Amino acid sequence: MKLITRRWAVLGAIAILAASITAGGVIAAQLTTFENPDRLAKAIEKDPLVLAADIPAAGGAARHSVLVQETSTGHICLWDVPSATPGLKQGGCNSADDPLAGRPLSVSFSYDGGPAMASVRDARLIGLTAANVASVEVVMNDGTRRPMRLEQARVGGAEYFAFGYRFKAGDLRRGIGPVAVVAFDDSGVVIDRQTTGFTG
Repeated sequence: MKLITRRWAVLGAIAILAASITAGGVIAAQLTTFENPDRLAKAIEKDPLVLAADIPAAGGAARHSVLVQETSTGHICLWDVPSATPGLKQGGCNSADDPLAGRPLSVSFSYDGGPAMASVRDARLIGLTAANVASVEVVMNDGTRRPMRLEQARVGGAEYFAFGYRFKAGDLRRGIGPVAVVAFDDSGVVIDRQTTGFTG
């Protein structure tokens, strides 16, 4: 299991990434940057979750939910969660004062399998955007684009959009994968672009 996160501090996912020693080390390091990592970890485990978007089952892969969590420690977390096993969260948290870390778009990209793109079994993208984002597209390495369906999400008393997307297994088998996520305003102007770091 691999996890690539952009603009989200990777937190609270130690248990779900236990199979990946490297990822677990990164998560532990991220947790130590917070004043009280134990308190945050407990809040992530117990504080309520709100459904923000859905990733339907497809190609033998199970349905996932995109969940937003406002923690008692003053953080906003965005999680990719298998619907049948809600305890297995992938994603991360930012300060509630700046849920998007100073940008109009925050995304987390995760995949199972690899390292070669053709051997990836399931790849998903979740994200949260500012209210001024009109559309989001994923740029693939063959030059094609995948539009995201944005769902309204109220986070910390403010309006945002959330999305979740599963990449087609057939594309991955052919070596077609995501290289960047692009956000546009209502005039079609690019207001943010973030790479996935996924090379397969």
